[in-house]
Amino acid sequence: MSSSSISKLMEGTTSVKIIEICKVAPPPEASRAAAMPSSLPLTYFDLLWLRFYPVQRLFFYELPSNDISFVDEIVPKLKSSLSLTLRHYLPLAGNLVWLPQSEFPTIEFVDGDGVSLMVAESDADFYQLSGNGLREASEFHPLVPLLPDSHDRAAAIAIQVTTFPNKGYSIGITCHHAILDGKTSTSFIKSWAQICMDQSSVPITNPMPDYNRSVIDDPKGLAKIYTNAWLKLDGPDNRSLKLKLPKAKPSLIRRTFEFTHQNLEKLKQWVLKKNDEKMSSFVVATAYLCVCAAKLEGLRDGKLLFAFSADGRSRLKPQVGLNYFGNCWISCIVCIERIKLLGEKGIALACEEISKAIKNLGGGGGLEGLENYGTLVSEVTNDYSKEMALTLAGSPRFGVYNADFGWGKPMKVEIVSAESPSMFTLSDSRNSDVGMEIGVVKERDQMEAFAALFNEGFEAL
Repeated sequence: MSSSSISKLMEGTTSVKIIEICKVAPPPEASRAAAMPSSLPLTYFDLLWLRFYPVQRLFFYELPSNDISFVDEIVPKLKSSLSLTLRHYLPLAGNLVWLPQSEFPTIEFVDGDGVSLMVAESDADFYQLSGNGLREASEFHPLVPLLPDSHDRAAAIAIQVTTFPNKGYSIGITCHHAILDGKTSTSFIKSWAQICMDQSSVPITNPMPDYNRSVIDDPKGLAKIYTNAWLKLDGPDNRSLKLKLPKAKPSLIRRTFEFTHQNLEKLKQWVLKKNDEKMSSFVVATAYLCVCAAKLEGLRDGKLLFAFSADGRSRLKPQVGLNYFGNCWISCIVCIERIKLLGEKGIALACEEISKAIKNLGGGGGLEGLENYGTLVSEVTNDYSKEMALTLAGSPRFGVYNADFGWGKPMKVEIVSAESPSMFTLSDSRNSDVGMEIGVVKERDQMEAFAALFNEGFEAL
C-alpha cells in the first residue's frame, strides 16, 4: 500500500498505528471448493454500481478477558479462518477488471491474488465509539480500510482489524458495491465468523454462495445501457475502474436511535386504528422516520422522496437462489406530499404508501423503469452536501449482530460509508429489548432537533 493510502487512513480525530499490512490468499487450488469460479461476469444489478463509492462496515467487539492476546491469538485465527472462507468465496480474493476485448467488466481471480488485510492499533475511546451517543463521524474513518483500486483494476474487498488495548477490537470491511450487496457481504462475514469460531473449513449453518449468473434475465439490455452510461461519464469511452469517493463534511455527527419492541407495537396499533390494516415493523419504522424527516425540514410544499431497496432474490421470475452471490436488490421510490406528512395522519399515510410500494414489488413491478436508471449514473456526485432523496441502507434481516468470531457477538455495528444527512441505516440489535437500530448522521444542531422529534413522537401516539 502506498504512503498516500496510509496517510488517508490516519485522517480524522482518531489516529491508528499500523502494525502490519499483508495479503490473505485462499488455500491452494487442490483444496478449494468444487465448482468455484475464477471468473465471474457482472449482471445489470452489479453494473449500476460500477464506480460508485464502496460500502464500509465496522464491527466492534469487546474482549471477554484481558488474558486473550490480540497479536498472538486473535489475529492468527482471523487470518487462517479468512483464508479458509475465501475457499468458498474465491471471487472476493480477486479483482474487478475490464479487459480490452471485453464488452463488460468481469471479476477475475488468478493464483497469487488475495485480500488486503491491515492490522492496526488505536488509542481512541473504544466504549465511546461503540456506543449509541453522539460521535464525530470522522472518528470512524481510520478504522475502515481503503479499497485498493486503479484505472485498470479494483479489489473486491479490503479488511482492517484494529485493537483497542485491554478493551476490544474492531473489524472494518470495505466492499466494492458492483461485486456484492449487503446480503452477500453479510453472508461472507458470518461464514468467516463461524469458521473462525469452530476452526473448521465449512460453515455448517451458513449456506454456500450461489454463483449461477444465468438466472438473471436481461431482456431489456440493461447491462448494455448501464455500461454505456459509465463509458460516457467523464468519457468518451471511459473504462476506468477508479472509484468515486464521497465528499463528507468534517462537522457531521453520528448517533444511534432505537425502535424498541414496545415502540414498534405502539406504532402498529396506532396505524391499525387509522388504516384498519396491519403493517410490518419495517413499514411502521420507516414511515415514522419519514415523518420525523419531514418535520425536521419544515417544508410544506412539494413531495418527500423516500428510496429503499428490497431483496430481489425471491421476487424475480424465474426466482434467484436465496444464496445468490452479487447484487440482487430492487430499488423502490415512494413520493409523499410533505403537507400530508405533517398532518395528524402523517404516519398512517406514509405507511399506506410504503406498504403499497412493497406489494407492487411482489408482482414484478420492481423491475419497471430500470432502463431509466442509466441516467442516474450521470447524477452520481457523491457530494453529501447536496440535497437528495431520503434513503435507507442496511436491513434488520441481515442479522449482523450474529457475527461471532469466537470471542462474543458484536458490541456495535456501523455502516461507516452511510454518511449522508439524508440517509438512515437500519439493522437488528444486540439488545433483545430493541427491535431495530437506526443510524443517523447530521450536523449537531440538526441531530438535536431530530432527537427531540424522534422521542416526542412516541409520546404523542
